[in-house]
Amino acid sequence: MGNIIRLDDTAPVDRWLSMSNQGTDCFLELLIYASGTIGQTQSQKEMISFLKDRKDINNVAPGTAGFDIKDMPWEASSLSEDVRFLLRIIEMAKSRTVWEKLPYEPEESIVIPFLDLFADMVREMDKHDG
Repeated sequence: MGNIIRLDDTAPVDRWLSMSNQGTDCFLELLIYASGTIGQTQSQKEMISFLKDRKDINNVAPGTAGFDIKDMPWEASSLSEDVRFLLRIIEMAKSRTVWEKLPYEPEESIVIPFLDLFADMVREMDKHDG
């Protein structure tokens, strides 16, 4: 059983990010490692903590780590800033510098499209109230 990340329950299936448990682990590790390279506000720390929690859940109960992006701990007062932060993290997660922190080599042809779709969904948050 894998994990699904989507904007919310109204997102069309072709806009879902569906990953194996191993793919989910890699995806989340890349985002978490990338986040460690830049300063963060309290709301951004909570976003990364949310992702760390999802990774822990994936390790303990595989197949249950999926989530809706709208359920992340967004703060209305810093929504646009937090969206930009996550987009920076996603771009950094694509870099070899971050990949070198992993004890394995991610499959680029799989990971980059995952990160790109995640970025598209995060951008949608700027169009919502949070």
